[in-house]
Amino acid sequence: MTSYFRLKNLSIEKIFFNYKNKTMTTNPSNKTTFEPKKIQEQRFEFILYINNKIICQRYFDIRDFNEESISSLEMKNLMDSICSMSMGSYGEMGIIPKHLKNKAIDYLWSYHNMYSSNQDQIPRNIFERIDNFQFEIKIDKKMVGKSMFSGNFFPPKVRYAVDIKEIIPLIMGEIRYFLSQKKYTKVLA
Repeated sequence: MTSYFRLKNLSIEKIFFNYKNKTMTTNPSNKTTFEPKKIQEQRFEFILYINNKIICQRYFDIRDFNEESISSLEMKNLMDSICSMSMGSYGEMGIIPKHLKNKAIDYLWSYHNMYSSNQDQIPRNIFERIDNFQFEIKIDKKMVGKSMFSGNFFPPKVRYAVDIKEIIPLIMGEIRYFLSQKKYTKVLA
């Protein structure tokens, strides 16, 4: 507890401020409380997992959210634009796999030795241990979208040391764009 003195009506009054409880007292019977600034709880969140362990979780807000977007074809397109592993003529990779691919390319080129011969090495099965990435979008703590892709295509040093700070604004921008459109293609279940 820290005490401060101040002048009030030409008399000295002792004031105690308790930092733990955010209270200020002039005497034990008269308590004045300071409310900490309330943080508005945000409705939307996304979570990225690997093998059911959280890598990244972010809460955010969407202006002009359209409730009809949850059961629309655009929700599937949103999940594809973030997590799709499509390659070649089938489409392009999503934001997260593309980021992991770029990290893998950087990692592999940094350890590449063009003068060594790898003919003596026996090829390994990269699917001995399965590592799956899962991506979820939740609204009001209720899951509305989930997508999964295999992490076995990326080197272990890349998939176990995932750092997606650079692409978090892209992911949130993509989610905001798809969930705040005015018109949607309805999907009948």
